[in-house]
Amino acid sequence: MKPLLECRSITVAYPIADGVLRLYGEGVSFTLEEGGFLSVVGGSGWGKSTLVNIVLGLEKPTRGIVELDGENMTEQSFVKRSARVKTAAVFQRPTALPQLTVLQNLHLALSMMGIPKRDRDERIKEAMTFFGLEKLSHSYPDSLSAGQKRRIDLARALAAKPRFLVLDEPTGDLDSSVANLVMPLLRGLNKDLRMTILMTTALARHASTAKHMIHLRPPIFQTEQPIAR
Repeated sequence: MKPLLECRSITVAYPIADGVLRLYGEGVSFTLEEGGFLSVVGGSGWGKSTLVNIVLGLEKPTRGIVELDGENMTEQSFVKRSARVKTAAVFQRPTALPQLTVLQNLHLALSMMGIPKRDRDERIKEAMTFFGLEKLSHSYPDSLSAGQKRRIDLARALAAKPRFLVLDEPTGDLDSSVANLVMPLLRGLNKDLRMTILMTTALARHASTAKHMIHLRPPIFQTEQPIAR
């Protein structure tokens, strides 16, 4: 099956002191096929979010190549990558705009993806109902709990119905009852809609939801010049 995403020899080096580098990835390579579901597993501070940012084009690797839908996108931005492959992402930190209500945040996100209003209304209603946000539709994000903010981001991603869904610790800040709904939902999106999913997690029980799994190693330190791409 054709790969949707291919990462080859991804490494990121951060200077932390004179002549000392912290290296993440140390040559991470993997392939995610169209319609696949991959978990990236690792502890806190092991580079999961960094890898997500590199896949999305929000950060560039010190070394390595990112191919999306058969094209080298290593130097391309998130906008360019999304134009090639319709992508939605859920990050560790909430991303809802504080000056907009929950409902307005979802409408804005879907309109920016070019989804017509007649389709947005139905999608948003379905997603908000699933995540129990109906009574919060006119609330502003700053008045909500961390778990409620996470549900906004998940609802926005669900309503977008992307070809490629990227999730960084999707159950963080969620209570167990909601978290237990998210994993079956992702399985359904992957199986029924053939949505390609990349998910990071530190929890083995959640990682096992995916069809395939890779493990990151802790960062290492070296006293050398930054490695060339």
